[in-house]
Amino acid sequence: MEEGGTGRFAGHARSRAQEVLEQILSSKDARALVGMSKNTYSEQPILRTGADFARERAQRRQEGREAARDAREKRVARRHEHGPALASSAVERSSAAFGSPWSSLSFAFPSFESSQPAAEPANSELPPTLQELRRLEGEGLRLGELFCRQARLAADFDDSLPFEGFHPYRYLPTYKDLGNRELRGYFTWRSEWRRGAALDAPASYVTILAFELINGVGATPGAEVLAALRQLEQRCVEQDARGLGPSVTMDLRRWERDYAICMGLDATQTVPEGDRSFGAGVETLRAMERAELVSRGLLKDQPAEKVAAPSDDEVLVAMSSVSTLDVFRSPFVRAHRESFAAVSAAVARRMSVHCNRRRKTGWIDGLVGYRTSWPFSPLAGVPLEHGWEGPERTIRVCPGQVVSFRFGRWTERLAYSTTERSRDLARLLRAIDRQMRIDWEFGHPLKEQKLPRYLEKMIVEESQARHKLEEEAERRRFKVDLSKLGGIRSAAAVTREALLVDEEREGYVPGEAVAEPAGAAPAPVATVVAPTAPEPAAQPSGAALAFTQQERALLDALLAHDVVPDSAGASVDMLVDSINEKLFDLVGDTALEFGDDGPTLVEDYEQDLRGYLQP
Repeated sequence: MEEGGTGRFAGHARSRAQEVLEQILSSKDARALVGMSKNTYSEQPILRTGADFARERAQRRQEGREAARDAREKRVARRHEHGPALASSAVERSSAAFGSPWSSLSFAFPSFESSQPAAEPANSELPPTLQELRRLEGEGLRLGELFCRQARLAADFDDSLPFEGFHPYRYLPTYKDLGNRELRGYFTWRSEWRRGAALDAPASYVTILAFELINGVGATPGAEVLAALRQLEQRCVEQDARGLGPSVTMDLRRWERDYAICMGLDATQTVPEGDRSFGAGVETLRAMERAELVSRGLLKDQPAEKVAAPSDDEVLVAMSSVSTLDVFRSPFVRAHRESFAAVSAAVARRMSVHCNRRRKTGWIDGLVGYRTSWPFSPLAGVPLEHGWEGPERTIRVCPGQVVSFRFGRWTERLAYSTTERSRDLARLLRAIDRQMRIDWEFGHPLKEQKLPRYLEKMIVEESQARHKLEEEAERRRFKVDLSKLGGIRSAAAVTREALLVDEEREGYVPGEAVAEPAGAAPAPVATVVAPTAPEPAAQPSGAALAFTQQERALLDALLAHDVVPDSAGASVDMLVDSINEKLFDLVGDTALEFGDDGPTLVEDYEQDLRGYLQP
């Protein structure tokens, strides 16, 4: 039963499928589809590679770019041809739609023809020199050769048609990149620049003029070209200060340095002072580190010989140059520079040893990076007729930077890999300043910053050791106060007068010579001339400081911890500044400062002020 039923159903299904297939194949469209499939897929591989898909995508992108460019050119042409008509027709349509609103106004509708740029003149309308310059562009010359031939051709050419319009920014432009009107405007501007009458310095014009000077057009190669480039840079710096851009100042500075290197001039003056001090500081710190490690025998394959090490003050100057902190602005450093230099150099040497023993990177390498060396391309981007090889040579551009030409290749070597000043070194110097103020009891302590414990320990130990050494030296020092010599003489005269007897006092005049008996030979007298010491300067008092009534009232109130009185006709700020200025010679610091509740006395100077101001 089941088998018979299944067989009947299968036979029915096969016959039905055959019927459907025969209907499909009998249709005309199906036969065409089958024929198309046989002809199409029989001629192509079954699998397609990635190169086939990439080729198709590139072809589609190229076709899209060409179509977009054609459409853009058509729109621009249509805008130039029908711009005024389209604008006027649009106005007419809007007037008709909204009831002609422009008819009720008292001014005429502006014309769009005046805002359209003037047509670019053809090459035939250019002066003969510029026509020849344009003709050279069609000879297929190399860019450097083309520019140099054009520059020599127009070296003495002057024009009188200034360019009136917007100067678009172009990166490293040449004559070929300028339109005809802008080209004539360049030679007009160059004539004014040479006369010193140019009022502006567009970036494109400055770049082309710099290219001419580097190739020896318009100035004698050497120092004269370098001076002209510096003049261009100064004008660009002035424009940068006024916010006029774009700026090519950095490019000019780089070309000045490279030109000085290639021409054998003094390249040090082409490097900014900040870069020179940074490089010198890095070299000094590296010399200090190497000398310390060599003296301790920590450098591998290096004999433990004595290496010249920089002084403590040189190390301090180097640390200030490499860090972001100008440590010489600190009042403590100005007052105790020698002590601060000794502590800073000692901490720097200990850090060098610590990093050599416990880290894979040295201390100076961790601050400014490793020594670097890479190929150097002089005057990159400048169109040149020939290279700048010349003889083999080595040029020290500035401390920490050396450029050499060997075996036909330029190489630049730096003592650092970053010119960014170190914030970690600034934190170290500030921590030393803070600790030494505490140990020397100088002024107000600085706010504490978190540092590694081992570094804090180094700073505290070196500061306390230096302070103890100076205290011992101060105790052993013999002082002679010549200002007290007058008082000593007065006391000696009183003592001598008290020791004289009555007979000696009768007829005795101090300072009068005693008469010698007649016939006696004068005895030789040894004369001792005592040095005359200056009279001791009187300590200024409150009256000698010439405080005004309002200033004295303010000081008295602060000393008595009373409420500050009202100052009629003068602000409290001005009174505080005036008092601090008068007390600076006595205290050597700011005695009054502003707090949350107004002016207050600095606690360290309160007792001194009471002694100065007492009647």
